[in-house]
Amino acid sequence: MKAVFTRVCAKIGRFFWSWGFLKFILWTVTLIILFYVEEDWRGARAWAATKAEWEAKGEKFDRDSFFPPPVPDDENLAALPLFRIELVEWTKGKFDPQEATLKQAMRSELPGSDIPSRGNWMRGDLPDREKIRNVIASDYTEAFPGATPPGATLTQFENLYPFITNLRAASAARPLGRFNVDYEMSPPFSRALSNVTNSIRLSQIMTLHAVLALDHQQSDVALEDIKINYKLLSASAKDPSLVGGLVAVGINAITQAAIYDGLTLHAWNDAQLTDIQQSLRRVDFLTNYQFGMRNTASEAAANIEYIKNTPKYQSGDILGLSEGSIPWWNRVPFLWPSAWWDWNKTQEIDFILRGVPSVDPRSHRAYPQKDSDLATEIDKTCSRWDASAPWNFYSTVTVPGLKSLVQKYAYGQTWVDEAQIACALERYRLAHGIYPDALNVLAPVYIDEVPRDVINGDAYHYKLREDGTFLLYSVGWNQKDDNGRIVFQRDAPDKIDNSEGDWVWPTPRLGP
Repeated sequence: MKAVFTRVCAKIGRFFWSWGFLKFILWTVTLIILFYVEEDWRGARAWAATKAEWEAKGEKFDRDSFFPPPVPDDENLAALPLFRIELVEWTKGKFDPQEATLKQAMRSELPGSDIPSRGNWMRGDLPDREKIRNVIASDYTEAFPGATPPGATLTQFENLYPFITNLRAASAARPLGRFNVDYEMSPPFSRALSNVTNSIRLSQIMTLHAVLALDHQQSDVALEDIKINYKLLSASAKDPSLVGGLVAVGINAITQAAIYDGLTLHAWNDAQLTDIQQSLRRVDFLTNYQFGMRNTASEAAANIEYIKNTPKYQSGDILGLSEGSIPWWNRVPFLWPSAWWDWNKTQEIDFILRGVPSVDPRSHRAYPQKDSDLATEIDKTCSRWDASAPWNFYSTVTVPGLKSLVQKYAYGQTWVDEAQIACALERYRLAHGIYPDALNVLAPVYIDEVPRDVINGDAYHYKLREDGTFLLYSVGWNQKDDNGRIVFQRDAPDKIDNSEGDWVWPTPRLGP
């Protein structure tokens, strides 16, 4: 037995030291080298062609062209110490840049910190004033134990959030908003966006303050709160990220609760309505969408290039994926040819930039069909047999996030347009005692120009009802006139289905 084993080992040894085995090794190594060289050449060529094609169409990939221009601190609301970025230790030895002062000022530790109901103006629901009073009184007792709360809810709220007084005073002298952060940080995905996302909660606080001011017949105070929110919106919209644009859409939706409340109460005078219209007229979510998409393309190129050259980021964790969802071949990206990163970059950026024409700011249009066609193509790409292959993995994971973005921005722009028209209708009512029979009589006295429907380019639908109220709406994402019908989601009956029905400026529900 021992002799047999010895002979077998000898044969194996002779094979591995043979010229045939050496040739096999040399051929294998040569083929691997040729594979890498050929793949790298093809990938680099594909990326160069894609980049050249888009640059010929006027697109840019230099990130600094998307950075918002500097603003003098004495003109910049976001330059206040309240918005200063500080390094906060979130775990031992690890720090995260945050707006620590602002977060502390917004008092997330209070029981009612979820912000009491401002109503759901998109459904015609007004703020629940009784709930607001009760929650604020409870928060005051929690924050100031043993103290007797002031009688006015507005004063209680200002004591809870004293920064509001200073912010309003500073806002009067600072007309602009631009976050003072390091936009040049590399890679782009490492830049913290807390300054942008914190604006959502801040706008909720300012909007609730505006609602309380209206409740106390202080419409001038409410107007200043609204103006602050639109400065926050401007700063968010200028942020070179899709997150910034979506936050801006959210800030507008939040702020319009106060605008809608004031219109329902007939609390605004003509000058105040004109000021609100001016703030709204500066909002252009269609331009913001294109800006965000183009910047995302430039950042995607920089991110993938950085990941390619930085092994510790190559596992897929940077995409926020759970370990079980990462295919085994994507756990060894250090073995990938450089070309596979270029293929990912080529496909992702091609999809991003092909989404840009889904809106046209010049004609004030959004095109649902273009967006739908691109979404269908994304779905097909992500369901292909090689969707999770290394040369597609990163793009397959990221591009589905592009779907439904156009709808969000178009929906936001519709609310901006309809709010402008609603303010013009209220100005007309103040002058004539009733709303007009048609929108065309509003311009140029009560509005410079009546906006056209973002979806089809036609006039927004308007009808004066017999009870003196009006119906104002867009045909919505389905591009059909549903006679001003709002459709709610089947699985969430209290939420509007933005894909169906019309996008309606609602008539307030004043009854119980």
